Amino acid sequence: MSDLLGLFSITLVTLIALFVASRLPAISKIIYTALGLRLLLLLIGEYIDLPDSTSDAENFEFYAWQFAQGGFSNLFDYFNGPDPFFISWLIAIPYSLLDRSALMAKSISLFFGIGSVFLGWLLANKIWNKNIANKVGWIIALFPSLILYSVLIMREVYIVFFILLALHGVVDWTKNSDFKSITLAMIGFFGATFFHGAMLIGGIAFLGFVFLSSSKKFLGS
Repeated sequence: MSDLLGLFSITLVTLIALFVASRLPAISKIIYTALGLRLLLLLIGEYIDLPDSTSDAENFEFYAWQFAQGGFSNLFDYFNGPDPFFISWLIAIPYSLLDRSALMAKSISLFFGIGSVFLGWLLANKIWNKNIANKVGWIIALFPSLILYSVLIMREVYIVFFILLALHGVVDWTKNSDFKSITLAMIGFFGATFFHGAMLIGGIAFLGFVFLSSSKKFLGS
């Protein structure tokens, strides 16, 4: 059962990535390459231990299964907000609804890993142009540590994803100064904070900058 869940999850993430690539020809080669490398490493990881695939990764998966033992309705008993084991609580959601499958948990990392490639490309395109965005996209797609953590049950790829989301909000705010941009930035910063508390500093700094900038405009008017 766990193998079937894992294969289904990987297939689902793959189909989502292929759909995005088909809709965005400008980044399709980057997504195909990023997906292929990560799937290859995921397959290799089923036969040999990858760097950082033991210790913390195994503990996160183990606690996810422990949290899921009481069923979905009892998951909130283990919810502690921003916490190093928030990733375990997150993985415990599908565990409690379906079954235990480390491969399914890794597929969630894969989803955020591919998502980071897309967000990085999109962010660079917002700031500069498609030529530079393609270079950034290739760097994220081929960067060894980002490939590795996209197939492990670790927090790093989640943090990268949400920080990139936050930076989208920051960039949008510098252009539009609207509430929607602030909301997007704070969703990103708070999302990253759930996986690493220090990420909250970015959100506080951004809000401080928004306040000072708004106050300056108000006083100037």
